[in-house]
Amino acid sequence: LTQHLSQAFLKPGTRVIMLRHAESVCNLAGTLAGWTDSKLSDYGKRQANLLYQGLHPFYSQFKGIFSSDLRRCVDTTLFATLYSYPFRIDERLRECYFGDHEGEHFDTMPELQASVNSPTYQAPNGESWVMVKNRTVKFFKEKLAEDGVYLCVSHGGLICTLTIPLGHTDAVSNASIVGIELKNGVPEKVEFSWTCPEILT
Repeated sequence: LTQHLSQAFLKPGTRVIMLRHAESVCNLAGTLAGWTDSKLSDYGKRQANLLYQGLHPFYSQFKGIFSSDLRRCVDTTLFATLYSYPFRIDERLRECYFGDHEGEHFDTMPELQASVNSPTYQAPNGESWVMVKNRTVKFFKEKLAEDGVYLCVSHGGLICTLTIPLGHTDAVSNASIVGIELKNGVPEKVEFSWTCPEILT
């Protein structure tokens, strides 16, 4: 992770480091959280603490640090910064609003998994993936307009709306990171991905 970030800071232009929040209680239970607030699991707290080791040498260099306003992201940011660095909250970094599917047991319902994982998914009484990407790009254009490297703590589904069209089809696991080059606020290229290692002790 340190090598990836060091290289990002050496390059001209605008880059966003998208960090998926650490494991939440809803992740552990296998339910679709969406806009439902969910605190971090005990393991998630350990993941977030681990993130500090890789990120802390760079905090003073980030052009800006942002987080979704949902608790699992805010708490991830607080743990990963050891409560020591300021960050801004923006609701446009929220996960997809799954509407009538909020709270469903995603992991045990293959039909729901297939529906949600489709790029054309439209949540009943909720958002589509296209809507999620559009609000994210609008956020980028407004808040990440200047050259530099930004850190955004967000959600797995939102991050996939940015990376899958760029050919990076792997899901982003909890407390993992994707580095993306932006051109005028629009994702242009996935430059790296980093998976949080399993914590055994």
